[in-house]
Formats: sequence, structure tokens, C-alpha cells
Amino acid sequence: MGMLDVLKVFLSQELEYTNARDLSYSEVACVTVLTWDVLVMLSEEVELIWKRAWTPAKVMYLIARYIPWFVQLALLAINVNGSTGLEFTDGQCAAWQVVQGVLLQVIVTTVDVILITRVYALYSRSRVLLGILGSLFVAELTFLCYVLAVVTPRLTYDDECYVTSSPAIFQYYWIVSLLFETILFALTMLRFCEAVRQGWGRGPVLQQFVSDGTWAYALVFATMLVNMMLYKYVRSTLTGICYTWLLVVLSIAGSRLVLNPRRASAARSATSRSRLESSTIELTCLSRVPPVSPVRAHMRQGGVLVTIEQISDGDMEWEKEGRRSGSTVGDGPYAV
Repeated sequence: MGMLDVLKVFLSQELEYTNARDLSYSEVACVTVLTWDVLVMLSEEVELIWKRAWTPAKVMYLIARYIPWFVQLALLAINVNGSTGLEFTDGQCAAWQVVQGVLLQVIVTTVDVILITRVYALYSRSRVLLGILGSLFVAELTFLCYVLAVVTPRLTYDDECYVTSSPAIFQYYWIVSLLFETILFALTMLRFCEAVRQGWGRGPVLQQFVSDGTWAYALVFATMLVNMMLYKYVRSTLTGICYTWLLVVLSIAGSRLVLNPRRASAARSATSRSRLESSTIELTCLSRVPPVSPVRAHMRQGGVLVTIEQISDGDMEWEKEGRRSGSTVGDGPYAV
């Protein structure tokens, strides 16, 4: 072996070590970010999630919040810059890739269901729209599961279970996911534009609702797009470097799409109750209009809350407003 060949081998080994180190640092960063986010949101989570009754929204929150975190912690055991000392056979690596694929699909599906539920409520619980979105969702889910079933056995990885390449069909997993997310986002924006034209779209609750959907869509879209490009074009241990960041994004986005509306609803309910109590005390001798109960201090409209300041007094006016626009929200991700 000549000096040139020795140099090539040395550079190749050095590159592999550098890539493995960068990937390990990325994994540690992901765990740190997600752990920090879990701890920061824990107090609100206890009040708005754990103390509430068990609903589908609560289950979806826990899946979106904690499964990505547990996967991240498990990934640290694979290798942290070679410091764990663990070694794996080809069969063990293949089994671990299957587990990662299944858990990724569970998380993606959960976030999709949260987004579908938000759109469903935003469109006044339209059964026609729900049927269309449900059909698209089933088709998407079936295709994604098929792609994972085809891709997982054909992934290549090194001795430390790092994916180094993937078959070309894997790009369609990301493309289909991005298309479905884009459809849901477009429906949200369309409804928001209609609400603005009709005069009930400028309220802070609806704007927060749309804002949450926008940044969640942007983060998920960007992360999935980067993953698609890496799996398609990179042929090294850096191929899957953004997989863990996708878990972080899905966890943060999915949990906040459930938690933020509950936080806003709780804050508005407390504010309305306080104002009503104050008004009752101050005006009880001046007004013959019976005080509005706290329960009626707000109503659900178009998937969002409308405060008492925006609606006329009187039972008939409440009923008319309820019929003219909006929907009631049951056990959706933002149900109170």
C-alpha cells in the first residue's frame, strides 16, 4: 500500500469520526432542547392537561409530547461520540430502525390528527369536509406505512447503527407528508380570510389560533424538507442528522397546538368571570338587566372564543349569534 492509499484511508477514517462526532453533538442538543421545553411547560401542563378529564385531545397531547422525548433519550444510548461503549449486530440495528420508523409514524399521525381536528372545528364541524379530509388522511397514512415498510429493510448503516443511505423511494414519504400538511394549512388560511371579511376574524383568540397553525406548519415543513434532501443526497453518517430535530419540532408543535388554546381559554374565562363579578357589584343597584352568568360570559364561535364584550346582551342575541356563525367545540385539541 502506497503513501497515497494510506493517506486516503486516514482521511476517510477522520471524516467518519468527524461525522459521528457532529451527529452525536446534534443528538445531545436535541435532547437538551426538548428536555428544557418539557420542564418549562410542565406547570401549565399539570393545570391544563393532567387535571382535566381524559379525552382524545389529552391522549394526543401525551403522545406528541413524550414519545419524541423518550425516543431522543433512547438514541443517546446508541452512541454519544463513541463514549457509551455499546456495540450492535446487524440484526439489532435493523430492529432498532424498525422501532424508529414505527414511532416516527405514530408521532406524525398524531400531529396530523390534531391539525385535522382544528380544521374540522374551524369549519363549523362540516361533515363533508371531515369526510374528505378523513379519506385523504387514510390514503396518506396507508402510503406512508407502505413506504416505511419498503424503505426500512433497505436502509444501510454503519457499525454504530447510524443510517448512511436510504432508497430513492424514501423521498416520497416526505413529499406526501408535506402535501397533506400544506392542504391543512391552506384550509386554515382560507377560513381565516373568510372570517376577516365577515368581521369575526380579528379577535385575539382566532389570530392566535391561526398564528399557532402558521408557525407549526412552517417549522414542520422546513424540517421535513431538510430531512428529504439529506436522505436523498447525503451518503454518510450525517444522512439522518435531522431525524432527531424532526422529533423535537413535532413534539413542540403538537403539544403547543393543544396547550396554547387551552391556556388562552382559561385566561379569558378567568378575565370574564372577574369582570362580571365586578360589574355585578358596581351596577347591581343601577341596572335591571340580570347579570350574565360566568358560564355564558363567553361562547364558542368558529372554533374560537368570543368574549362578552363582542356580543349584545340578551338571550335572543346570544342564540342569534350562535346560529349565524361558528361551531361548538367538543373534545378537539383546543377543547376546554
